[in-house]
Amino acid sequence: MQTTHRTVMTFGLTVVCAAGLTAQTQETKTTTNTKIELKGGKEVKVIGCLERRPNGNYMLTDIREKRPVDPSRYALVTNEDLSKHVGERVEIHGKAVVNGDGKISVESKTKTEVENGKDQEAKSKTEGTIGVFDMPLLGMTSMKTLSSSCN
Repeated sequence: MQTTHRTVMTFGLTVVCAAGLTAQTQETKTTTNTKIELKGGKEVKVIGCLERRPNGNYMLTDIREKRPVDPSRYALVTNEDLSKHVGERVEIHGKAVVNGDGKISVESKTKTEVENGKDQEAKSKTEGTIGVFDMPLLGMTSMKTLSSSCN
């Protein structure tokens, strides 16, 4: 009788523990939408080397055909994944925000859907006239690879 009682008690504890673990497991799904808008600026065509910064942002360096007043590098503004093109010499068409001529607006909306819980939503908006390290911004509208390397 005592063995049956222990078996029933063990089984009961197992069911309670499993139910507790099931209650703690929740699936979440997070979606982020980013809208980038350049206001003002000037249309440009720039040839340079595509690089990626440690934070994941892209920049165009080693600009060719630069005039003394033109920047030697740009912080690129794009939603596209350019990782396959890092290290290539590229020609980029877009709008440049240089010396306060124009501004960029980045708006992000992040929604987290929680199974059996309350969904969460966060919004952020940032505006500026220069990129990181005081680099001018280049909003990319198109890109063409000119060479597979920057050398």
